[in-house]
Amino acid sequence: MKPELLNLSNLNKVASLAICLGLGLGLSACGGGGSTTGTTPVVVTPEVPNPAGPGHFEVATFIKTINVTDITAALPKEVTAVVKPLYSVDTYKITYTTTDTAGRNVIASGLAVIPRKTGSLASPVLAYQHATIKTDAEAPSNHATADEPAVLFASMGYLVSATDYVGYGTTKGMPHPYLLAAPTALSVADFMTATSRWRQMKTIADNGQVFLTGYSEGAYATMATLRYLTQNKTGALPVSTFVGAGPYDVVLTLNAMLDAVRKQNPLVGALISPGFLKKLGANDRANVRNLLLSSALGSSSDINFDPTFLDNFLNDDDAAIVVQSNVNDWTPQSPISFFHGRDDTTVPYGNTDSAFQAMTKRGAANLIDRMDCPAKPAEHIPCVPAFLINDITRLGALAKGL
Repeated sequence: MKPELLNLSNLNKVASLAICLGLGLGLSACGGGGSTTGTTPVVVTPEVPNPAGPGHFEVATFIKTINVTDITAALPKEVTAVVKPLYSVDTYKITYTTTDTAGRNVIASGLAVIPRKTGSLASPVLAYQHATIKTDAEAPSNHATADEPAVLFASMGYLVSATDYVGYGTTKGMPHPYLLAAPTALSVADFMTATSRWRQMKTIADNGQVFLTGYSEGAYATMATLRYLTQNKTGALPVSTFVGAGPYDVVLTLNAMLDAVRKQNPLVGALISPGFLKKLGANDRANVRNLLLSSALGSSSDINFDPTFLDNFLNDDDAAIVVQSNVNDWTPQSPISFFHGRDDTTVPYGNTDSAFQAMTKRGAANLIDRMDCPAKPAEHIPCVPAFLINDITRLGALAKGL
């Protein structure tokens, strides 16, 4: 039933060879200023506002440096034919304050990656949102490796931030707000704020350009974040946003998944029909929901997925899903580029159609475009390398200071 949890146990590792983005912090020297003994410089740490509450930067912990040759070696051949990593990178685990689904402040974590550039070339900022992962070990701050997407993008010259999301990293064990738009967006936006403050404290210069990207659940998180930034007028909007194969219309996605189950097993499909389950008690629906989750996640998952979106579906409450989960129908004010495979049976192509048509009706046709995945078949995971190539190529055409 879950669009990402079905058939996607290793998507983040595959994506690690080919997708997504984040934000970072550089290793350039701190700004000098003045001298007390001859030519000995005095390093000045700037005072940067860092108020308590959501977006508060907590702690930065250096993880390791990853060599550009190792990053290049980790890429699949079809990607290296087009993409050439340029820099070694430094990785940091960043903790920050955000809120959980109940609105309570929590100390969450994420990965910041900084390219090792020479000189004072200011870099663009890239916020990368990861796809669905079943284990905490795969969360960006626990996966600072050569094949981590955030590392790849930083090696191309971006300051990358990749939040773990609530439920991973320092918040492991808390419910992960899977396909819940508001808490997902806040965890990303707060991380962007916290890492921006950290970079300022370390005098790591950015050039003022911000980009967002993600694939699959990462595309959903990216879209939720962009909507939040747009509607709440939170700072300057991104130069552009690049999303691939996201379940933006959760009602459509779940109905498509149910149709697929009915075709494969009519009896099971009838049993999990929302119209039927709505007549049963809450305990019966919860049992079905738990069975679906355990079947999708398997015994190896150590993540606590919040089942709210699935409870709404099994309770035949599409209105609640539209309010709490859907991110397809709103008016963008900055460019969005969609990418999707027409053969995608994990996250149906109808999601991109739904968002594209809704935004066009709202008068935003001049801000959106889309590209179909050229892979054959154009399925969810086979389209990851093509998305990566498209993403890096189009980002590179807009970004300055790479």
